[in-house]
Amino acid sequence: MSQTDIPTKKAAVTPASLEWAVPVFSFGGAAVAILIWMSGIVIDLRFTAVGCVIASVVLAYLAWIRPKKDIVALTTPIYAIIFFAVPLDDAVATLVLELLYAVSLSILLVRLKSRFGAAAVIPQDGTLSGPLGDYVEKILPACTSLPPAAAHKAAVTFMRYAAGEYGDVQDEAREGRFALDGSGSAPAFSTAFEILAEQAEITEKSRPHTEWYKQFTSADEALLARPVPPRKKNDEGFDAGFDAALDNALLLLYAAAWNASSADRPHLRTAETFAAKVIEG
Repeated sequence: MSQTDIPTKKAAVTPASLEWAVPVFSFGGAAVAILIWMSGIVIDLRFTAVGCVIASVVLAYLAWIRPKKDIVALTTPIYAIIFFAVPLDDAVATLVLELLYAVSLSILLVRLKSRFGAAAVIPQDGTLSGPLGDYVEKILPACTSLPPAAAHKAAVTFMRYAAGEYGDVQDEAREGRFALDGSGSAPAFSTAFEILAEQAEITEKSRPHTEWYKQFTSADEALLARPVPPRKKNDEGFDAGFDAALDNALLLLYAAAWNASSADRPHLRTAETFAAKVIEG
């Protein structure tokens, strides 16, 4: 797979552009209603209230993607439908209601921004954010030599392990190593498959690990998310290298699949939170 076959990282879509939609649609609909009323055109002014409904939906979405949820903003679409579903006898009353509702939405938007934190960045299909995104992008050049079959097996192996399907992990990892034969790819990718196969078997059979577990070498560190720790147990008899090997293997296969198997990205996206927790420790 050549460099041009791998989608490049695109600019992330920010919710800031959506924030403008709240006043634009709400006040825009009210402005259209005023123009229609001043022109003497006979029409049900509730049609222009669609702008308020759209603005309410946008506001609810902006509230939903924030770390802290604003219940009031989340329920604005419900109130928009309630307020504008029933016709009012007076056109002026309808206009006033639209304007007041537009003002209310703008106030709620300001409240949302000031009290409920920044909105989460919404990545496009080809992007990953945070430390995970930085790591995946860093090893992109090393993934250009991966065969498509091996990259796909990297995705399947990672997903199987994340789902706790340890028996399947061993089979998929063996097939992934076989797909790497003769590809000229960095040895670290094959080692990652071996580590996951070994640790999946240990977990599945509830066996205690020994000091002779599979580990990356110092030559692999350029492709790893974390340094290779020495094989040394602490006072409690716990070898940190065992877990570090697993974490590095999981992250390396995730990055390999993301960079070299774009067809698997929708599946990998569902496990993004799991991968992000692994890299953040």
